[in-house]
Amino acid sequence: MNHLLNNIQGFVMGGYAGNHLMGISDTDVAVGASAGVTTASAIVQFNKAAVAPATITMGSAAKGSINVSFPEWSKIAVSSVTNNSAGAEGADTAVTDLTSVANTVEVLRNSITAQLPDLVVHGSGDDILVQAGQVLGNAVAAEFDNNVCALFDSFATSKGTSTEGLRWLDIMDAVASLETNDAPRPYSAVLHPSQMYGSFGLSNELGQVAAVNGSNGAFAGGSSASEQFMNAGFVTSLAGINFYTSPQVADGSDASEKKGAIYAKTALGAGFIDRGAGSFLDVETDRNALGASTVIACNGYWAVTELVDLHGVEIFTEIS
Repeated sequence: MNHLLNNIQGFVMGGYAGNHLMGISDTDVAVGASAGVTTASAIVQFNKAAVAPATITMGSAAKGSINVSFPEWSKIAVSSVTNNSAGAEGADTAVTDLTSVANTVEVLRNSITAQLPDLVVHGSGDDILVQAGQVLGNAVAAEFDNNVCALFDSFATSKGTSTEGLRWLDIMDAVASLETNDAPRPYSAVLHPSQMYGSFGLSNELGQVAAVNGSNGAFAGGSSASEQFMNAGFVTSLAGINFYTSPQVADGSDASEKKGAIYAKTALGAGFIDRGAGSFLDVETDRNALGASTVIACNGYWAVTELVDLHGVEIFTEIS
């Protein structure tokens, strides 16, 4: 098996945070007829389609280990600070215990294998390997987001209701919870597309106060939020929160409900194995002569975990 990953492109730790903060499936990539293009295309497509890496704490496993530890420090109460009185500045103060708990995750292999028959390769032109790389990269990106979104339901705090659409009030209630629990900014909102758009989405707040599905017209009458919705068709940031959408956001009791989340980077973490230049993707090919085909294997080495529970808030809403 020929190892193809030669530091072609590093994993972008900031994730896909350009003009459009939502995952997409189509991208134009340079066309080539070498298997190395498949690797580059897979990594590029992962960076474009995955939204979760930019929103959580990423940690690479040290050489010789497949485990990554994320420390969680104890919270120091304001009452632990001693106010020395005048003339007693040199008095001893009470000692406060500073403790930490290690959240350790074991990195695992996440893989997908595709087989390209020779007739398909010869009949599809030079860009077939690029297309294969896009498909593999998109699939792995979707699985990474799926792993992260599956953790949202474990947050102890939840806002919204399964009988109403997403309201701006729910977003602000979530921020209040995060601020109360000292969750450091920036905050990210990862929501299902139907939680952002449509008659049950946040876009419904563009209507009047008497709008349907629980909204209260928070963006009615003109605002920076309504301008983003109207001019660009999507929202990237509101009240200092970066907004992302992902179809991997999990259902509630059925497909008419979704469980997104708003959280700080400290809420969730992902351990990964650096396969070169900061990327945890590894693409290899193997020739199947008897089957007249080329096998392409795409491996991603990661595992996700919850870090600080109160630094995340589930957003539970109805979407239809």
